[in-house]
Amino acid sequence: MLFVSILMLIVSISCSTDQDIIPDSNQNITLPKIGDDAESIPQWIYEEMSFFYYWNEELPESEPIGDEDPRNYFYSLLNSNDYFSFITDDAESIKEENSGTIMAGGFSTTFGVFTNSDNLFAIVQYVYSGSPADKAGLKRGDIILQVNGDDLNLSNLYQLDSDDLSSVTLGEYNGSSISMTDDIITLSTGSIELNPVIHYEVKEIDDFKVGYLVYVDFILGDDDKWLNSLLDALDYMKSEGISEFVLDLRYNPGGRVKAAEYLASALAPASVVANEEVLATYEYNDNLQEFFSSRNGMEASYFESRFTPNEHNLNLDEIYILTTGNTASASELVINSLKPYMKVTMIGEPTFGKFYGAYLLYDENDPPKHDWAITPVAFKYANASGETDFINGLIPDIYLEDNLLEARAFGDESDPMLSAAINLIKGEVISNGRISSDRPYEPVYDLQKINRKNALFFLPRLDQVPDNW
Repeated sequence: MLFVSILMLIVSISCSTDQDIIPDSNQNITLPKIGDDAESIPQWIYEEMSFFYYWNEELPESEPIGDEDPRNYFYSLLNSNDYFSFITDDAESIKEENSGTIMAGGFSTTFGVFTNSDNLFAIVQYVYSGSPADKAGLKRGDIILQVNGDDLNLSNLYQLDSDDLSSVTLGEYNGSSISMTDDIITLSTGSIELNPVIHYEVKEIDDFKVGYLVYVDFILGDDDKWLNSLLDALDYMKSEGISEFVLDLRYNPGGRVKAAEYLASALAPASVVANEEVLATYEYNDNLQEFFSSRNGMEASYFESRFTPNEHNLNLDEIYILTTGNTASASELVINSLKPYMKVTMIGEPTFGKFYGAYLLYDENDPPKHDWAITPVAFKYANASGETDFINGLIPDIYLEDNLLEARAFGDESDPMLSAAINLIKGEVISNGRISSDRPYEPVYDLQKINRKNALFFLPRLDQVPDNW
């Protein structure tokens, strides 16, 4: 019960942001402007939701009367199965994340609790190279028990991702419990560039050259900076002549559909890409269905995306993907879209189970009338075989828990998940099913992070591509 209550509370304290629907920055698309003349924030929310929300037929027939609390009003409108739509009163921070730059310390955490305990702790999943956290010595697997001198709890845990962070106090795991240490890491937060390519390398395993990529966010960046970082990593692996590929999406909560489509088009078999096979299909409410159907010959691209020929394609016929419950949204889109065309071996834990996408909506007036933004679920996706509605997540072929209390550096072949992938590549037989269940804590998945990535799950089109694609 404690585990569930923590999850529900994290949902309730998810941040809010404000923005009106904007097209993908690399797409020449004009969408209808809704709600710009609304007289109140709740009225603006209602008008936006009435047009874009996937379940808009369930909304009340009348607009709100009075000046209700925007956050409470927004969540009162959501479908009972909608855990993803998101509101914030800080639109600017969402925009910064979209460009791959935020004010923070430069590391990512996940949270956990021990059975029969209410003590929350954080574990570092990864650290951005060159960030204040990196320079201060914080590393993957570090346990955090205090933030700015206060015990970590549900009211201050999101300071770990904000510019209010000044120090963290580390803990030590002794095999059965975690104790406080005297190790305090002082951090200076600043404008951090979030290169989502955390690690990549080519390993020589027996007679195989194996590419290994840790990718943590589907973002494009200003002028496609972070997309090009991904393409550079793939080009290096291609130049090395890899024949096997391990894609580490354990900590990737999703992001831009466009980035997902680029990655999938680089990984799929060359024949699939050359034939521009269907990558995914998209379903909307009646308003958007009608709007997109009238786009004068372009309507097909709104309802499906296709693999795009490119010079980065690795021509793989099999891929190994590492997953956890933090693997969501655009990450699941890549996995699901590749399955009809190649052998996809998933190693790890079931993914989050998010087969919906959203638009980021905020006030586009100059200057804006308000700072609220909403990201209502606006569409559902399926792969070419029609597979969707994976409410329990995408299920791994080899179940292996991600125990961050025993975290290894990325690329370390003693990492259980990477080791399992390597053993499969070498031809060793690993029986299906649970092969590890010794994680001593319950993970508390960061729904705020996953929902913020939902905000960046933009219109599904490959309308324009970078010059080097």
